[in-house]
Amino acid sequence: MSAAALHDVLSAAARRLRDAGLDAADAGADVDVLARHVLGWDRARLLAHRRDAVPAAFVEPFTALVERRAGRVPVAYLTGTREFYGLDFEVTPAVLIPRPETELAVEAALEALAAPGSTGRAIDVGTGSGCIAVAIAATRPGAAVVAVDRSRAALAVAGRNARRHGVADRVALVAADLLTALSPRRRVDVVVSNPPYVPDDSVDVSPDVAGQEPPSALYGGPDGLDVVRRLVAGAGRVLRPGGWLVVEIGIGQADAVAAAAAADAGWARVTFRRDLQGIARIAVLVRADGGSR
Repeated sequence: MSAAALHDVLSAAARRLRDAGLDAADAGADVDVLARHVLGWDRARLLAHRRDAVPAAFVEPFTALVERRAGRVPVAYLTGTREFYGLDFEVTPAVLIPRPETELAVEAALEALAAPGSTGRAIDVGTGSGCIAVAIAATRPGAAVVAVDRSRAALAVAGRNARRHGVADRVALVAADLLTALSPRRRVDVVVSNPPYVPDDSVDVSPDVAGQEPPSALYGGPDGLDVVRRLVAGAGRVLRPGGWLVVEIGIGQADAVAAAAAADAGWARVTFRRDLQGIARIAVLVRADGGSR
């Protein structure tokens, strides 16, 4: 009997993931990622050698990862990395897995840093893996970013990512609750955040997220906006005149955020940026003055 081909092992793994509830496209993509992770191959090499015999010492570690994925552990936690804004980031269960839509927040923050009168300073609130802070620093040489998180475990991951991408000297890590530990004496161009914004009783959270990613990074109170409202109320204290607050929000939350901004005379305007599905995903609030709060 001929030896099994790698293709056969991968096909069986995809069936296992489909049986566990993943759709066919996700199952196939996840199997390829896990196989490349175990083998240390890129996509082209895996494609070229799918019909070859199964490499030695592959099946056992690969099967173990597939079983964990069948239990809905996210692929990024299994491989320990996720690509974001063209950079590879370490991720662990201590941090939220970076999402593509959060790249819109990075783009908005970079615009704020490029505006007239820029100080080159930013604050990333709830930094998690550090993906926003590191992407900003890596894209804009000279920018200085303060990365804030309550979780010291998350800050440890963010620190490693800053070192990985050579920006640790420009990303300062601060353990604090939102902006409470930061001085208003050195105003910044932008406060950017991907805060928790899922309502506490939401039933629409994927099993790949619920029970897997840190609840403190996901759930934001009865309507999901507890932290967002705190940022709207407090960011003016550290922003320069004309500075921006850039906040990622959830589906259907734009009106409530606009109302919170309208209730604070310190905000000159609020606009929303939409993701590829047309969802208002990023709120951009522009400060009218330096504020005192």
